[in-house]
Amino acid sequence: MESSIYFPRMLRFVLCFMLVSVSLTRGFAQDKDVDAEIDAQIAAAMKDPDKPKASKADMAKMEKEAKAQADQADAENKAEEAKQKAKVQALVDAKGPATLPDWMPEVPQFAPSGPGTRKVIDGEAKIVLTGTSPLAPDALADAWDKFKNPKFSHERTGSEINHSADLFVTYRNGEDNSEVKWKRNAKLAPKSRT
Repeated sequence: MESSIYFPRMLRFVLCFMLVSVSLTRGFAQDKDVDAEIDAQIAAAMKDPDKPKASKADMAKMEKEAKAQADQADAENKAEEAKQKAKVQALVDAKGPATLPDWMPEVPQFAPSGPGTRKVIDGEAKIVLTGTSPLAPDALADAWDKFKNPKFSHERTGSEINHSADLFVTYRNGEDNSEVKWKRNAKLAPKSRT
């Protein structure tokens, strides 16, 4: 009884071994074909090392074509940049009041220094409202942090680089992708070295 169970297991093992052996042999044969192709290409390239190089006229022609392509690409880039600047400037020059979104959180004890204005900032048209508040910047940022609504994504960041301390609190409306950013820039006194 045991020998009848043992034989099918052994047969399966032998068949699996033969299948793996055949697969590996084919894989090695394919690698040899690839190696032969590469060797043939190298031999063809090395066959005539003294073959004359491209003439100066050919090189000048290729250089001229390359320069023409680079000039065309530069012209296309400049035209696209000009189109983008005109589009942004049209948004900045738009008639009507420059108002911030009605969903924007309030800034406590904020006294605007004038009406909102449209400006180009980092290549984008933005509405800017500047002013002052007697509260410390961290207190203002904390007040904005309290504005919680699941429709808006929230981010608070800050940095101190080159004697300048910046603090940002940003909210983005997920429905229309509008964004409001509270930003505080302050110049710091340079630190003395001892």
